[in-house]
This record gives sequence, structure tokens and C-alpha cells, in this order.
Amino acid sequence: MNNYKLILSSLLISAMPATLIPVFPNQVSYAEKRPAQQSFSWWNIFRRNPPVGRGKGGSRPTINGVCIAAPDFNETIWSDRPFIIWQGNLKKIGLSQGIPDASATDNIQTGQLYATYTGNPLQLGQTYRWLVAVIDQSWTGNIAFKIMEPQKRQRITNDLQNLEQQEKAKGTSAEGIAFAKAEYFLAQEPPLRSDALQQAYSVDKPSPELVKIREEIVKDFCKPN
Repeated sequence: MNNYKLILSSLLISAMPATLIPVFPNQVSYAEKRPAQQSFSWWNIFRRNPPVGRGKGGSRPTINGVCIAAPDFNETIWSDRPFIIWQGNLKKIGLSQGIPDASATDNIQTGQLYATYTGNPLQLGQTYRWLVAVIDQSWTGNIAFKIMEPQKRQRITNDLQNLEQQEKAKGTSAEGIAFAKAEYFLAQEPPLRSDALQQAYSVDKPSPELVKIREEIVKDFCKPN
């Protein structure tokens, strides 16, 4: 008898019409609410903002045949842990505020044709020099640059923090966030090219396009006009 009731209940449930929940135009799923990630092109933003006076006869810093793509002579930069990138062969690279000594090569993380200072933050508003040795271990020349003054730097820092929060809220990838920051740096007046390039090299797992840009952008910056 009990088995009969169970079978009858199952038949009644299966015979019941399905309840359909209407979907109205203003009702969308969570996935549909998330904005699509903006497409971006590293190549386009750097080609739109090349250094002034590239190559021979221009103002690109050149030391014994080594072209310095960034920073430029006396460039003001936002980063207090600066970045240098070049084309050519260097024997040694260092960073100094005054007369270089043995410690000039400390805290320099060197990659393929670029280097980043990784020590304590540099002093805001102060001038420093990237030192390069081209022929032997003796310093051949230097590129002076200045860390941005505190007030302007803080404004840019605040903008970057807000930009990163907005991009994270949209689900933007780490490379997409770096791209947005690079685009922001290049939109400044004057453009902060060294800081923008540093963003391109900050991505741990770069896309194929970014890998290609890293190979080609310095060649493009240093080519003859």
C-alpha cells in the first residue's frame, strides 16, 4: 500500500506543469553585468608617444654607441625605484646621487637590456644618475634624472590607486592594469615615458604581444629619424 502511494505521488508530481520564471529585459545575470575587458595594444600607445628626437642626430642619450631609450637626459620621473633600458652592450650599470663609489652597483636588478633599482625609495625632488660602463669596468658616462616633487607625485599616486581599484572592480587582468597605468603616464604633460615603459616590464606573465613589444620598442625608439 505504501509503495502504491509513493508511485502515485511521483506520477502526480511529474504531471504537474513546470513553473516558468519570466526573465524581464532589465534582469541580467552577474556575468552579463560585468563589463567586457577593454582590448588594448601596447604597440599603439608607445608608437603614438615616441621619444622626441630618436636616433642619430636626435636627442636620444647615446654613450659610446649605446642608446639609452629611457630615461631621457634630465627627465623627471614618478617612480622612486627607477628603471633604465638601452640598446647596445654594457659592461656594468650603477646608480648614484653624488660621486660614485663601490655601492653604486648595489640593489640593481638587471634583465636583458634593462635594469631596475630595487633598494630603499629614492628621495623625492632629488637628482640622481644612472652610471654606465661601456668599454671596461670604468664608468663611461651617466644619465641624470630627477624624482618628482612630493605634491605632484602624490596627486599621480592617488590617481593610480583609484585607477587600479576601478580596473580590479571590472575584473581586469594584471597586464590590463599595467597597460592602463602606462596609458595614464603617457597622457601626462610632458609624457612620463620611463614610467610607462617600467609598467610594460612589470608584468610577470606577459602576453605574446607584450613579449614582442619588449623586443621591438627599444629598437624603434633608437632607430635613426
